[in-house]
Amino acid sequence: MHTLIIGGGAAGMAAAIACARKGDRVTVVERGRKPMKKLGVTGNGRGNLLNAGAPCYYGDQPFALDVLRHMPYENIAAFLRSCGIALTLEDEGRIYPASFLAASAVDALMNTAQELGVSFVLSTRVTHIEPGFAVHAVQTLFAPDTVLKSGRVKPGAPIGEQETVLKADRVIVAAGGAASPAHLTDGTAYEMLTAFGHELVAPRPALCALTAEKAPIEGLSGQRARAALILDGQFASQGEILFADDGVSGIAAMQLARFVKPGSRLVIDLREAIMGEEARMDVDAWLASRPARRMSSLLTGAASPQLSNALLRMARIRPDTAPDAASIHALAQVIRRFEVSVTGTRGFEAAQVTAGGISCAQFDPATMESRLCPGLHAAGEILNVDGACGGFNLMFAFACGLLCAQ
Repeated sequence: MHTLIIGGGAAGMAAAIACARKGDRVTVVERGRKPMKKLGVTGNGRGNLLNAGAPCYYGDQPFALDVLRHMPYENIAAFLRSCGIALTLEDEGRIYPASFLAASAVDALMNTAQELGVSFVLSTRVTHIEPGFAVHAVQTLFAPDTVLKSGRVKPGAPIGEQETVLKADRVIVAAGGAASPAHLTDGTAYEMLTAFGHELVAPRPALCALTAEKAPIEGLSGQRARAALILDGQFASQGEILFADDGVSGIAAMQLARFVKPGSRLVIDLREAIMGEEARMDVDAWLASRPARRMSSLLTGAASPQLSNALLRMARIRPDTAPDAASIHALAQVIRRFEVSVTGTRGFEAAQVTAGGISCAQFDPATMESRLCPGLHAAGEILNVDGACGGFNLMFAFACGLLCAQ
């Protein structure tokens, strides 16, 4: 059995190793010059691989949960350990390599695949798949690498392209979604599966900074805060945010990107950031108890001057006025509800994950095989499943890849 895998990311490498261990002859076709480039930078380079907590997925959520019932966390963790990756548990169920280096996980998976005889065809973009299966692709050719005096290797420049056709008994499409096109996941892989009749749910950025109207956030660039967020009155998130010139970033804000639509409004509750352990107190009473002769100094010691100025501006309070019940109440309202109009997100270029993708309706969650074309499988981010931040997306990718081997 010759299994051809399109995409050398987390899903593709898990599938390659599991299929090779089963006895398949395995070829991985990777668009980049080396596999697992995106995996190597995940978790800010620390490698948040899995999550041991309750699954949190969007899109075709029931399908994702079915996948994880067939390939639960314990099995995925055992697979990673079998590849030499020691694991450690951090806060909120996040699982990292014990080294806290994503690169060490990449090296371990690559070594395992090579020891099993997996073949790699690199710098190769698949254009289409014929039933049967004949995989048509274009390979970029490069000049030889140059070793500099410093010992650093300078990769050779592209010098041309050549077309190629690869044949296989079955094909696993694990080519990613539309997020992070710098890693060569630009959304063009969807056509491989829509050509066989699979439907595409419109892709959109997920885990991405939000852009917003500039007036409320003027002067706040670089300011961090712990906050509770509600988008459009129904989508909630909590944690750290980071104000920027063009909007709001930080994990708590990025978690909401998948839900953004034209006209979205974001309400930021800043009580925790300003009141700390007293955040459960009535805000009016808390403010009234603070010693200050001017509104400009009422939040001194509780908020940065930049945030204090922005809150006073939003509450339409002159900084040089003395505190009174009306101004204190107006400021309390803004602390509870710092509201901004969301204009969009920073787009796929800045997104960590894709929401949307190929509908899971016509795939078997036990094997990831297409119900429309036997022998054709899909795995990972190319599907209409995206998870919350914290290792859920990689866990789904690994699970899909391992199920393909079954």
